[in-house]
Amino acid sequence: MAKIWGLSKAEANYRPAPGPGVRCRDCKFMWPPLAYGGCRLVRGVIRGGDTCNEFTSRATGAGQG
Repeated sequence: MAKIWGLSKAEANYRPAPGPGVRCRDCKFMWPPLAYGGCRLVRGVIRGGDTCNEFTSRATGAGQG
């Protein structure tokens, strides 16, 4: 597990989400879960429609892998 704000966007492989099931707005690390917000792990402004390798669903707690 990465430390708080310990990852750059490049290190986390931050990118547009390939589908609705892995969007940052649905990740337990994003707050607030809106169009734009912050991430507990990745530095910078985070778009709700993007994703990264650290995605963990708010609903299930399952990781992307």
